[in-house]
Amino acid sequence: MMNQQAIQQTDHYRPLCLNASIGGTIKLKGSLTIGQDICVLLIFKNKTDDVKTAQLNITVYTTLYTKKPMHEIHNETKTVTFDPNEEKEIPLTVEYYKYEDNLTSDNTIQVKVVCLGERKGDAAILQRDIALDNPKLGFKVPEKAMVNKPMTVEVSFQNPLCKKVTDGVLRAEGSGLIKDQIVKNVGCVQPQETAIIPLEITPNRPGNRQLLVDFTCSKFTNVKGFCGIKVEPNELSDD
Repeated sequence: MMNQQAIQQTDHYRPLCLNASIGGTIKLKGSLTIGQDICVLLIFKNKTDDVKTAQLNITVYTTLYTKKPMHEIHNETKTVTFDPNEEKEIPLTVEYYKYEDNLTSDNTIQVKVVCLGERKGDAAILQRDIALDNPKLGFKVPEKAMVNKPMTVEVSFQNPLCKKVTDGVLRAEGSGLIKDQIVKNVGCVQPQETAIIPLEITPNRPGNRQLLVDFTCSKFTNVKGFCGIKVEPNELSDD
């Protein structure tokens, strides 16, 4: 899967003619976490010394990581008049309810603006691809871990939504920590509630180990987290 940071840095302005009269860029504002409204600033500038009027056709899609559009979730048209060399900021908000059931497993959306000037052929396309973040998993690890000594690691997941999530399943694995993958049914997590999932593990090898966790539910897929655990040798162990 494409690196999310790389996706968020993608911002394309493509004039469709020589000397396009309007230039532009898209800036991100606020949280990019799933469950929140997505806020961006559309920034346009009249690059001429004359008053210009432009038509802005704004469309937002959910996409695959390949940038292929899957579902249109927002569409509007604005007519904007610019003074000579004037720059204008146009806020755009895409509410969570518009994308919650249309987001792909890649958690990516695309904002696209077709800017049409007054004269025939005066046009440009402004586009930005945005990767949304899953909620974070928290970890509470005992101060001391020892080979062949059972221990409990607490994994926490906070539901950021205003509705409950269902069918929660947590999977955990880690070389030297867990022999067979642990699967725990979490069930429902109420709005804004934090679920605490205890994992009982028995380390079997000393050294710096890593616990890998994946949480999936009705509204979030592949919420991943990890934590490092230093396992001390057990002098009383037969291993």
